Amino acid sequence: MQTLNCLYFPETILPLHLRGCLLLLPDTLHFLQPVEPAENTETADCDLFTEQGICQAHTPSPLGKDRERFLALLHDIETRKDSYTEQLSGITLANLSAKKDNSEKSHQTIMATLLDGQGLSQQTVSDETLQEQLWQARLVLSLAETLDKEEADLAMTLADIDSDELSLFQDLKGEMDGETADDEANPFADLQAIKAKMGQPRPGAMKKRFQAWKTLYASGTLPEDFWFAATTDEEAAELLSAEYETQSGRTTAPLLLLDLPGHIHLEAKDNRDQIQQFRKETKQLRADITSKLTEIVSMPHMNLIDPIALLPDAGILARDWNEIIDYRFPAEKFGRRSLDLQLLANIGMDTLFNAQSDTDQPRKQHGILAICSGLQEQQ
Repeated sequence: MQTLNCLYFPETILPLHLRGCLLLLPDTLHFLQPVEPAENTETADCDLFTEQGICQAHTPSPLGKDRERFLALLHDIETRKDSYTEQLSGITLANLSAKKDNSEKSHQTIMATLLDGQGLSQQTVSDETLQEQLWQARLVLSLAETLDKEEADLAMTLADIDSDELSLFQDLKGEMDGETADDEANPFADLQAIKAKMGQPRPGAMKKRFQAWKTLYASGTLPEDFWFAATTDEEAAELLSAEYETQSGRTTAPLLLLDLPGHIHLEAKDNRDQIQQFRKETKQLRADITSKLTEIVSMPHMNLIDPIALLPDAGILARDWNEIIDYRFPAEKFGRRSLDLQLLANIGMDTLFNAQSDTDQPRKQHGILAICSGLQEQQ
């Protein structure tokens, strides 16, 4: 029986509210982690899909005996930010838009400093270079995780301050306005400035993060031959599409557009039950979609690409899928996203992710990029 194994990129933490949405279509959902978990790590009740193997995390090149040293380095960076700020300026996400030559020089300085002579002295120069690049990639991904968590926590805090409270605060500070017109002394202006910056793109950050993710991906082996990859980040999708266009000389081709819930909070048992019920109810439909997609990516080299000819019943599949989505996950309660499946003809995912195959098994000649959009405005 054919299965649909989805690889999530380039984030290395899959938020629970998005995890539930992406679990609806594939048989298994996979994502990478820069550091392998400790042995005998227990999973939370809300993460039972990981326990069941439906959602799987992988570290292609486990740190092994160096795991604690790497974690100690991260802890040191977090607790001694003042000492590392200047040294880390080349790889922290706030400065990833620096010029390439300066960035590479700072990377070398940073790694030499942070490793503090603890490099792998018994390795060849080439191995040391590869190891250093992988450590850099782990640092970029780990720092990105930290920033994601901080922004998520801040967003939750700001969400607790509703408009009525802000109006009350504005009334209470009325007298202060007469005493100072300086916004620097106005905490409410600071709050509004923070809210305005939330969610704004950081130039160059995703490009660097995606490159780090590809370095980690290509550093080891994974249990699946992934030809189906999904992202919830529009810039990451654009980066992969641009790389595909550069290598293939053509654009991606639309195959199938499906509705998804905007959010499913797995902390609620009812929502977890809804996901399991949906997967059971759509077993045959998902199998049909998987079979048709597998047939497409298994085709020989494509000279002409006609999405309608490749998937003539795309409209019927989308209609049947969306009807069950509407029934199980009403838009007024769960919101809506879309899952846009794009064909990457004649180039496999491993090629785009810079991975080398160490197996004699034939790889798929084509790939499919699934772009999970942001929350849609409800009418």
